Formats: sequence, structure tokens, C-alpha cells
Amino acid sequence: MGIINVLDAQTANLIAAGEVVERPSSAAKELLENSIDAGAKNISLEIKNGGRALLRVIDDGSGFLREDIPKALLRHATSKIECGDDINGIRSLGFRGEALAAIGSVSRLEIITKHRSEEIGTRLTSDENGIVMEDVGCPDGTSITMRDIFYNTPARQKFLKKDGTEGASCVAAAERLALSHPEISFTVISDGERKFQTAGDGELFPAIYSVFGREFAKTLIKVEYELLGVSVIGYVSKPDSVRGSRAMQTVFVNGRYVKSKTVQAALEEAFRSYIPRGKFPACVLFVSLMPELTDVNVHPAKTEIKFASERDVFRAVYYVVKNALETAPDETLLPLTSSEEQITENKPSAIDFASEEIPFTAPQPKESGIKEIEFFPPESKAEREVPKDSFRADIGEDDIFDSQSVFTFSDSAQRSDASEPETVEAAPVQATLVPDTKPAWRVIGQAYDSYIFVETEENVLIIDKHAAHERVLYEKLAKNKELHIQELLAGVPVTLGREQAAILLENADFLEEKGFKLEEFGEGTVIVRTVPSTLGNLKGLNSILEDFARTLADGNGLSFAERCDRALYTVACKAALKARVKNRPEDDENVVMMLAENPHLRYCPHGRPFIKKLPKREIEKYFDR
Repeated sequence: MGIINVLDAQTANLIAAGEVVERPSSAAKELLENSIDAGAKNISLEIKNGGRALLRVIDDGSGFLREDIPKALLRHATSKIECGDDINGIRSLGFRGEALAAIGSVSRLEIITKHRSEEIGTRLTSDENGIVMEDVGCPDGTSITMRDIFYNTPARQKFLKKDGTEGASCVAAAERLALSHPEISFTVISDGERKFQTAGDGELFPAIYSVFGREFAKTLIKVEYELLGVSVIGYVSKPDSVRGSRAMQTVFVNGRYVKSKTVQAALEEAFRSYIPRGKFPACVLFVSLMPELTDVNVHPAKTEIKFASERDVFRAVYYVVKNALETAPDETLLPLTSSEEQITENKPSAIDFASEEIPFTAPQPKESGIKEIEFFPPESKAEREVPKDSFRADIGEDDIFDSQSVFTFSDSAQRSDASEPETVEAAPVQATLVPDTKPAWRVIGQAYDSYIFVETEENVLIIDKHAAHERVLYEKLAKNKELHIQELLAGVPVTLGREQAAILLENADFLEEKGFKLEEFGEGTVIVRTVPSTLGNLKGLNSILEDFARTLADGNGLSFAERCDRALYTVACKAALKARVKNRPEDDENVVMMLAENPHLRYCPHGRPFIKKLPKREIEKYFDR
């Protein structure tokens, strides 16, 4: 006698139901998607006891035709497709025909429906007593009620979580569908309490406001662009409103909620130099492309998706988010001048996506009429007269300056008080020009040789000098802004290895744009003829070029220009003022001036914040003033 048994339909349905209906929220998602596919304009979800006792979905969609109702609970019975070829390019949310069969197998189910073309509705019930159909009066549309989920599979009930957790999961499923279809009005009620309701006016932002609330909505930046046949629209959070997890990353592909590692990686890569490590941006993003270029038949829950070209999707999401971060208006913490019409740097225009490599472009700064000069500190010990209103009372005559340091100072840099500038007896110092307009800020000191304190009209700002200086230098290098080249009297040979040297020489033109002129100098060695003037200490030149070579060879989906951008992080870090190392007050003012000219900067290239605002009002409240 054989040992292989052909299972009966009921047993087979119970087994299959476990893949589709894992918990009440799985059933809620399937039923809500059916309502959307039915063309509903108004959908309501009601749950009790987290969906255990009752889960009801009511819509005003097309409803069931009377002759189709007996087929509703059959497995793989669907109105969405007719044959296997229809799966390619599927546009509806549901298509397998498993949801109602699975729900009917593990719960007591009731369906009340009426098609728009018919005069009377139908009521169908399915429970342990069988399936019963009867005529009933009802409006157009469908009402599906699921009671006592897993009543016939008690082992599954043990794995359900508390009512509050299961209820929150049901509400979250409804939230995602409400966001994906802002043209539909959703109402969600849990244990008699209305959780949210959307207007159904077709606008995404009001839907986000209704679902996630005002505090979340006001932190968002709009994104919209199309690249390589992939359209990306939606909203991303501002860099100063990031979160500790990815829970608030909501992604839709062709209107379907998915968990896509490709989109997630592109989003977080775009934010890399804007947010600290361990923090994650929030988003509500819609990715649209030809359905034939996607495969949603990957997982029973249909939350996973495959793309024909992962690279195209990655690039589209990455660059549209990067462009939004570059061009978004931001609060100006540090005013440049005290005049009513403050001078600020032009925000970059939209990124040019036309070329294959998609290099970043930025407008040239306006001609200010202020000439840039290079300031070379004296090599000998500096004996200075410190004015009474000195910014740094802790700098004495024992301070020795590194003669290798070279900083680019703007002629517009000035002291923040009216006292005479400091003098250096050991060597003459080239005087700086005084601008017509006095800055609206004043450097008031430095703490721990690491943090600059700046006073403005309404705030006290604390600035991490190394991270801030690193960021502004990186901006100059990355955008070739105010880039000065330093000729080396004798070229510096750097030995890297054959592969690394070959990579650098292949990209010599690009490196020269960033201030590094290289020539071949034997096997595995290059000779460096010029460096950016911001790079005063050449001791780290070897590691900088190694980093360039490694990054240029990294094929992680980023364009050539962006990979080179990454390598510039090291250059900026090496050239920036060092934490816990004393420097001159002029250096502090130079850093603050550069930040005032770049008011949108908040984070170093590695994603660490470098500026903290202490409002004047908060200080006064603390001291009961």
C-alpha cells in the first residue's frame, strides 16, 4: 500500500492559508487591496481586539457579480488574470486568487455584496457549518467581515501577539495603502476609536499629514524626477529629522508597497554625508517604471520585488534624493551680515542627469569683488599682543605654529569687535581688508581646543571646529570652488603598487581638476607635482592617494564622479583644523566666516553634526530672566 496521500481540499486550504494569512494584518492587507482593485473611492476598516474578534472592510467598489459569488472562496479563482502570460506586466495589487480562500479557511467569514449592474445583493457565509448564500438588500459595493481568526487552528492563535500589537499592525497595513492611493478616502477604526481618515483628494502630502501627523509631515522635502525610464516622486525627511531605525521608510513600486533593498540602499547612500552613522532617513517614495520590468511574484505577501535593472532604479532614487538635499531651502543658523538683506551663497541648481556618468554640477559663486589671499603663518615662535577683548584668553607666548599649515583666508574676514588686530613681532603679517558690512556674529571663545562659541542676535552656536572646517574644505574641493593649487618645488614620489598607480594615472585628468597633478614615476610609483593649497601637511599624501585609488576601483553602483567625491573626504579631513590642538583666533573666525557663506551645511562629510544651536530665550529661561 502506498504512503503518499492526496490531501482533501479543506486540509490543503488550511496549509496554504498559513502562507497568505500569518496574522490579522495579513488579512486586512489582502481585503483592502481587493477593495482598491474593485475601484472603490471610499474604504473603511474596522477591527476589534486587534482583529482577533472582528475585522471588517467596507467599500463602494464594483462589487461581485451574482454568478461569481460561488467561486469567491475557491483557491486560485481571480478576476485579475486569465493565464500565466498575464502575470508579466501585472498592474493590479492582487492576482493569485488566494486571499478569500485562505481567510475563509481560518475564520468565520461573511461577504455582503452587490454589483452596480444588479438590483439586489447577496450574502455569503462560510464557517464550520459550511457555505450558505442568500439574497439581501445592500448598497453597491462589498462588505467582508472576518470573525474569530484561527478558531479552527488553535496552534496558530498561540503565536499571535497582544491585541494592541496586532491592532497596530492592522492600522499600519491600512496606512501604507492609504498613502499609496491618496485618491481614495480611507477610514480606520480600532475598538471604536478612529485612528485616521484621509481626504481622498488625490494629493499625497495631505495623506501623509493624516496618517503620520503634523510633526512628521513638516520635516519632509519633496522629490520628483524621472531618469532612465524610472520615475521617482514623494517626500524624504530633512537631514536634521532622521530616525534611529528604518521603520519610517515607506516605498511603493507602481503603487504597491514593497521592501526593496535597492531603493533603501540608494536612499541611504544619498544621505551618507548629511546624517550621523546609525541614523536613517524617513521617506514616502513612489517609484514607477514599466510593469514588464518588475517581478512581484516573488513572495506570497507580495512585499518583495525584483527589477530587470537594479542599477537604473538605484541611480534614479539616489540622484533625485541627492538633488533634493542639495537644493532644499534650509534654516540659516549663522547670518553672514547684520544688514537686513543678508548675503548667502547660491543654492545649487538641479543636477544634470543627461550624461551616462551623471557628474554633479554646481553653479559658480557670484563675483564678490573680494580678492582671496593666502596666509602663511610665520615659522618662528609668535609673540603677540593680546587685546583686552581677545577671543582666546588661553593662547600665550609659548604657542608654536606649524609652518606647514596653509589656509585660504577671505579678505572679508574681520575681527568681531572694534579693537585693533593682533600684531606678530617675529614676522610681518599681510593685513586683511575690512568689508563694508559688519558680520552679524561674534566669536566669543573656544572650549577644549575643539569647540568654537559664536554669538548671534538670537542664539549661541557651538561649532565643532574640525568637523566644520572639514566640511567647508570638502565643499570647495568637490565643487572646485575657490580651489587654489600649490606647486611643489620638488615632486613628491608616492609608491602605491601597480594596480593602484595604474588606476590613478588612468584618472589623472579628474585628479588634476581636484588639484592633484600626477605623473608616472616607475613601476607602482607616481610623482605628485601639485596639491590643493588646503593640504598643508604632505605626510598623509600616501594614504590620500591610496584612498583615491581604492574608491575609484570600487564598483558599487555609484557614478565615477561620486566615487571620487568619497575620496575627497580624506583630503578634507587631513587639511582641516585638528581637535584638541590650539590654533589662532583668526583661524576660528575664518571657519565661522566660511560657514556663514554656506548656511545650509550642518554635517561633516562623514555624517557627523558639527553645529549646535542654543537659543537665547532658552538660556534666559534657565536663569529665570
